[in-house]
Amino acid sequence: MQFRYFLYVMMVFILAIILPGCSNSYSGTSPLADLPEEQETEEIVSAQSDVKPLNITERIFEKVYGWIDQETLLYSYENNGKYYVYSHNLYSGISKLVFSSDAPIVNILIHKESGNLFIHTSPHSHAAMVYFTDKEGHINFSTHIDSYELAYEWNKTNPSLMLITAFYEDWSYKVHQINVQAQKVTELIGYQPFLKWFNQDHILEQDWKENEAAFFAPIWKKSLSNPTDSSLLQENVYRFDVFSKIVMTIKVPENNTEFFEYNFHNFALETELANFQLPNLTHYSDWLVPFYDFIYEDQRFITFAPKSHGNADRYNEGYRLIQLALTDQTESILFGDLDNKPLSCSPDGVHCLYGYQFEQILNLETGEKVFLVEPEKNNKSEASE
Repeated sequence: MQFRYFLYVMMVFILAIILPGCSNSYSGTSPLADLPEEQETEEIVSAQSDVKPLNITERIFEKVYGWIDQETLLYSYENNGKYYVYSHNLYSGISKLVFSSDAPIVNILIHKESGNLFIHTSPHSHAAMVYFTDKEGHINFSTHIDSYELAYEWNKTNPSLMLITAFYEDWSYKVHQINVQAQKVTELIGYQPFLKWFNQDHILEQDWKENEAAFFAPIWKKSLSNPTDSSLLQENVYRFDVFSKIVMTIKVPENNTEFFEYNFHNFALETELANFQLPNLTHYSDWLVPFYDFIYEDQRFITFAPKSHGNADRYNEGYRLIQLALTDQTESILFGDLDNKPLSCSPDGVHCLYGYQFEQILNLETGEKVFLVEPEKNNKSEASE
């Protein structure tokens, strides 16, 4: 049972991560445009919106992956067994081909500092092919990784450095460090599977024990050259994340287990910058962490919050989308009633992608919701690529 619990913890992290060849650059709109000349503005996009939806039908759409900049999204679709990645400017409506693949695209990460791309494709069920490209899709490095699932963490300041954990069917794993500049893949021994970058030479990890069915674990800083060179930063943490130079920890207070305590610290966890408490929901044998994002520009934490404590399986009161401002420790409600779904906010904090495919956009300033893809209404055929 203890080992199974460890596997359950790993699965929760993986779901958070994946749910958190050469190509030519092409300028112009998507060749698969198939939207009607007049759209029902109330259902698809409000009349006041300046946002231009994707010029693509729902049937071939796969998902939006995030923000290249505050005006430009990255999305993919599949057509006739081939997979295409496009950028899309929200205000001009212009889409540009960035990357294409014969293998299904599992996920794409966008490096916040450089705009470079990490593209994870799956040519086989037990293999991954990963590509590191610039924002135009020109490949800087690619490599094959035997795996059943992948978890990855990109260094936030150096786009050449990536940590990748390859899980196998029996949930054993290997941790790899990729250095794009050196064109090198190195296996790391003695590390937990889910890591966060501290700097270019050290990582942060939560030390989950395989033989202990614990809900909380300490955070350690470890050297990448020597895993025994480590220091304890904080104990009894439920979950943690790293945003630029800020570390967030989530705890469950002993004197009030119906709330999450969100703590924000400087990078070394020496100084607390802000502290907030929000109701939590029990989930199976532990707690459900709602989806969230962090806006670096003005240090705002955006998260879904249940309206009251309860059981996640029976909870039906809806969620508020909450903004927690670290600078003055104020809370505000952005949306009063939404479902708890994945969230990715633009660099300027005006819009957030929303939904399991990021198929909607929320305007945090106006409260407007926009569909990026028209729901399928007919069986029109798409043009061939």
